[in-house]
Parts: sequence; C-alpha cells; structure tokens
Amino acid sequence: MRKINGLLILILICTISVISVNANHNANYTITVNKATNCVTVYKLNNIGQYEPYKAMICSVGADNGTPSGSFNTQAKYVWRPLFGNVYGQYATRINGNILFHSVYYKEPKPDTLKAVEYNRLGTAASMGCVRLTVSDAKWIYDNCPIGTKVKIVDNGIDPLPRPKAIYLGENAKYPNWDPTDPNPDNPWKNEGVKFKYTSLHKTVKSSDKLNSEKLAGVIRQGVTAYDTANNTINYLVAYNIEPTTPGKYEVKYYTTDVLGNYGEIKGYLYIE
Repeated sequence: MRKINGLLILILICTISVISVNANHNANYTITVNKATNCVTVYKLNNIGQYEPYKAMICSVGADNGTPSGSFNTQAKYVWRPLFGNVYGQYATRINGNILFHSVYYKEPKPDTLKAVEYNRLGTAASMGCVRLTVSDAKWIYDNCPIGTKVKIVDNGIDPLPRPKAIYLGENAKYPNWDPTDPNPDNPWKNEGVKFKYTSLHKTVKSSDKLNSEKLAGVIRQGVTAYDTANNTINYLVAYNIEPTTPGKYEVKYYTTDVLGNYGEIKGYLYIE
C-alpha cells in the first residue's frame, strides 16, 4: 500500500509540474530579442488569445555573437546578480545558462556605481552574452514576466515597434554613475529634467522688415538652446501665431521632450514695431 501511495504522490507531483509549465507558456507576455538591431520586443496576450507587440526596449547583446539564438523559458530572478569580471547587474532574469537579462553593469552591488561608458553602448553588441538593458526595462521584465516566460532570441528580422533611444551620459552629465531610469528613490536624476538656456526670450523686429517664415523662425530661435536631462543639447519646437507685418506683442512657446520622456517648456515674446 505504501508503494501505491508513493506512486500516486509521484504522479501527482509530475502532473502539477506540467500544469505549472504550461501555465507559464500561456503567460501574459512573451519576449523576442533581435540580435541584429539590439532591440527587445515584449508581446502581450490580447483578449482574443493572440500575442501582439506591446513594448520595445533598447539593449546590448553579446559581442562576437556571444548571445545564443533559440527559444528559451526564463528560469530565475535576482535583484542583484554577480556577473563575469567581478561586476554586478540589477534586476537580472535568467534566460538560459549564463545568459540573463540585466541592467548595464555596476562596479559594486550599489546603484551609484554604474559604468557609464558601458551604458552609452546600449544599442550595440557589447556584452559577453547577456542582454543588457536600462534599469527601468530590466525591472519591468523582473516585475511583470514570471519564471517560465518564453524568450525567443533571433539573429535578424524587422522589429514591429521602433527601438527606443537611451540617454547619453557624457561629460556634462551630473550623475554619470546612476542610471537615469532607475526608480530608486535615492536616484539624484529624479530632480533633473529638460532645461533651456537663452540670451533673451524677448525679441524685437520691425514690420517693415517683412520677414518670411524662415527668417522669422531664425529670429525666434536665436540664442535659445535646449538640453535633455543629462545636459546634452537636443532639438526643440516652437509654437506661435505671428503676422510679421502687423505691429504687436506676440507670445512664443519653446518646448521639447527628451528620450526619458521628460518635458520642458518656456515662453517668450516677439515684439513687432
């Protein structure tokens, strides 16, 4: 009788394991890594049971084809994970063997020890085989994709969503050892954002100048520069409704959004005499 009970228990355990794996295969998300474009695409299960493109992430796959192609199921998760070379990754999710999703690496398991040079390589093949991400993207996978989530790594192909950009941590970055996307409440980047520098926001022209649209835009933009959160110069837009030959005071709005999604605007005036 004991043998029969033991056999029943073994059958039950095996059945439970199979059900668990199948449930994960039908999870809310699947993930595709495109090695040619260094782009991760997350697919979400819709209300008719089909997966559709949901979210794109910039990444760095392995240099020299260090990331294996194939289909895998995630195996484990780690808030901090030691990596090759005595460095560490945040929010790691094991894909297969030594291949993981994780943040760009840190010198220590501390969020203020980011290797900025490696962060600036996102979008290129730069790792030893793992799939590097921004902290926010690595954490998104960590938080939303359960163990067993299907991951497909392909050699090439067309990404269904545009690949996002990563902000550049250059010599003017205030906190190059922090990932600007890290949601850590101690992240000093949370107090930074888009900014404008200008010589003057109040310009004056004469109606007799009869400026065409191109010259008018040049006057309005003169001396105004926009910077992203990490103090890189970026493009900006202007909005105004001006009649160049009609004297008056006209409001001008300067505005832009950086790759982190931070928005900034300022207002000035154009006086036409």
